[in-house]
Amino acid sequence: MRASSMSQESWHSQHDDYIESKEPVYVRYQEDTKDKPLEQQSLLSSNSSSSLSSDLSDSQTLEPPPKIPYRVPKEQRQIQRIKRNVVQRCLLNVQVILSTLLSIPFLIVLVILAVYQTTKSYLLDVLYYKTVRPQAEEDAILPDEVLTNDEAYYADRWGYENELHEVVTEDGHILKLYHLYKKGAPPQDKRPVLIGHGLFQCSGAFVLNEDKSLAFRLIEEGYDVWIGNNRSIGGLDHILLSYKDPEYWNWGLKELAVYDFKAMIDYVRSYSGFDRVGYIGHSQGNAQAFIALSLCPDMSDKLSCFVALAPAVFAGNLVETRPLRLLIRLNDWLYSLLFGSKAFLPIMSVAQTLIEPTLFCFLAYSVFCYLFTWWDSHWLRRRKAKYFQFTPRPVSAKLIADWIAGWGRRGICLYIQRNNPIKVQRKVPLIVFYGTADYLVDGEQFVRTFEGHETHGLPPSHQKPLVAQQSYFPMLDLVHAERIDGYEHMDTIWGYDNHITTYPILLENLDKALWK
Repeated sequence: MRASSMSQESWHSQHDDYIESKEPVYVRYQEDTKDKPLEQQSLLSSNSSSSLSSDLSDSQTLEPPPKIPYRVPKEQRQIQRIKRNVVQRCLLNVQVILSTLLSIPFLIVLVILAVYQTTKSYLLDVLYYKTVRPQAEEDAILPDEVLTNDEAYYADRWGYENELHEVVTEDGHILKLYHLYKKGAPPQDKRPVLIGHGLFQCSGAFVLNEDKSLAFRLIEEGYDVWIGNNRSIGGLDHILLSYKDPEYWNWGLKELAVYDFKAMIDYVRSYSGFDRVGYIGHSQGNAQAFIALSLCPDMSDKLSCFVALAPAVFAGNLVETRPLRLLIRLNDWLYSLLFGSKAFLPIMSVAQTLIEPTLFCFLAYSVFCYLFTWWDSHWLRRRKAKYFQFTPRPVSAKLIADWIAGWGRRGICLYIQRNNPIKVQRKVPLIVFYGTADYLVDGEQFVRTFEGHETHGLPPSHQKPLVAQQSYFPMLDLVHAERIDGYEHMDTIWGYDNHITTYPILLENLDKALWK
């Protein structure tokens, strides 16, 4: 943890003049729920335990609330600024000014290097390697499509409702959760599936491939589809805290796991009336779910199955490249000086708003390609500008620090431990998809940690077998691993041929899962 960060408990203990009670934030809003709407009671009661374990028995079936999207009432949003003395305010302002003055030149240099390197690589790819791209007619621009950052527009365009629900976490963050279904046909007793996004992304990432979008395909196959957003995505909302204070941004991977992931799963279970939810995660969306399963034993009985797309657990070869090595080698003091204690490079969100979308797409694609090898060889060109209307999204500096500390320096995601002592009564069926050209994460190494991985078509390995197979994830049962030739990190959700490489196997395994 960074020196500038503090735990949720220590924050409460240091601000008794602001919080009357030292109990967790959410407890203040549960004093009297008997007169509140049923859907609000169910949401609050799902967060009422002071531990991370649910008080529901394994055999209990949840009683669904009325089918009304939950929104946090205005009277419950008692946002106030943290009280600070003059010295504290001055120090905080100095930190913000310094990090801004240092991060802007850093980002400018990064963009220049990225544009140069990406353009050079693209010309080599086209002129020398002559990479085959999708046929021109498939790549034609859709004449009547509007370029926007409103995911509801893309859902509506293809005949689906995109219903907003708000979920309150145990530490007071308000999450945006979207419920998708066919227009005029709300799902009745359909199996619920929750989709989780990756780092710097949001729920919109799963509705941008037109009629071949993952969310739409799941709806057509008869599933009740939900797409989640982590804290700070889609709105900087909290019951008490203002995003202008560093305390709002005091969260990392662990909080995404034990608060956000858990809250969304519990909400979908309560709303749908099903005991279990199917979960599909991409990249970081997998990491936070793995951490939640590791730290919260009861979570394994809340998932019918787990589909991991490009799981971000083990670091790929990309951590050895120069730009990431420089970032990884920063000590805590330099990191805090450069990026501060609030949002990570907030200027990215400002640029996304001010710069013309096509130009921003070119710049953002160049940076992500340079840093993370997000090559577009499996994307339709017409979709790129849409993708970067929804990427990047704000995240905390502490979250990036967690990725550096674990994935960057240890080679494995923070909070994932070998010889995990967790005991579960039921293992969650796991289906994994990863690409051979994914240099950001090592999907093959992840698969090799499971017993019986030899039966999943892995190529011969010259590396020594990992010690204590399956000791990392005793709560998971690997039932299928799909290795996709040529796929990089984003292709499992944005590839133009996902309906051939990914969806059939994904749907086949979803159909075998148990929801009750």
